[in-house]
Amino acid sequence: MGSGKTGSAGTAGPCPAPILAAAILATSLACGPVPSGYDPTPISPAEDPVQERIEHPRNLQFSKGGYDFVLTPLARYTLRGVVVGRENYYSGWNSLLAPCDVAVAWGELLQGDLYRRLDWSQSNRWYYWEHGDDFPRDERFVARYSSNTHLIPADENLTRAARSLGAGDLVELSGELVKVDGRKGDFTCWWTSSTSREDTGDGSCEVLYLRRLRVEDKVYE
Repeated sequence: MGSGKTGSAGTAGPCPAPILAAAILATSLACGPVPSGYDPTPISPAEDPVQERIEHPRNLQFSKGGYDFVLTPLARYTLRGVVVGRENYYSGWNSLLAPCDVAVAWGELLQGDLYRRLDWSQSNRWYYWEHGDDFPRDERFVARYSSNTHLIPADENLTRAARSLGAGDLVELSGELVKVDGRKGDFTCWWTSSTSREDTGDGSCEVLYLRRLRVEDKVYE
């Protein structure tokens, strides 16, 4: 916290409009997220994130980009709030897992639109905010009611949905906070989620294995 064809030869004329429209639609569906359903229930960002103990956690193992990863669940987690920033990442071993970070504000930081009086930014897996001298709260208050969550989407559609989030979106993120262990040959790496809303500094961000994302009434899972 703080103050990424070749085909067989031939000739063809202009593409007929219905075929062209179908091609555009197919491209759109291939590139953009597709909702798996809809939920009109209002998302309430007034409360703290919900964190629950997992009685019998089961590790998730998979390989990607030449790395072997093990994700150890630490707690079930649901975060509801307003997106204040989203940053996509494309380099580094952790981008294989978490292609984007999402900064979210909730609770008392939303009262009176306090969060709108802050200038938010993200870089190198951190998030930052700035404010004028007349801001009525201290840095610890801002950190208490906001977070930068490293998202590990469960599938490609969730990845596209997460990467398309924008400032002002009302969201619900659900899954498990995890500890990550990775290996590629002799190289080892690790990443451990925070399980507290009170911490600050290095290691205070959440690492979330994202199973479900809701944006307004659109559900992706």
